[in-house]
Amino acid sequence: MKREEAVALLRELVTKQFVQPHLVLLDQRKPDSYQLRINGDYDRELIEILPNIKKLAVEEDKTQNCLIIFKP
Repeated sequence: MKREEAVALLRELVTKQFVQPHLVLLDQRKPDSYQLRINGDYDRELIEILPNIKKLAVEEDKTQNCLIIFKP
């Protein structure tokens, strides 16, 4: 997703209280494509509802205790 979309998605997730981030990273996945990496407290089931509507993928990295949201 574009950088602006990633920031807007993060804002929406926080506003709806789907996440309570401790750390947020905006990583470049491909040229002009970014992903959100969120460390903190989140409800996995609620998180999957919003990205599925927006055609995004969600991965959970349990070793780093983070959620990764990106456009496949």
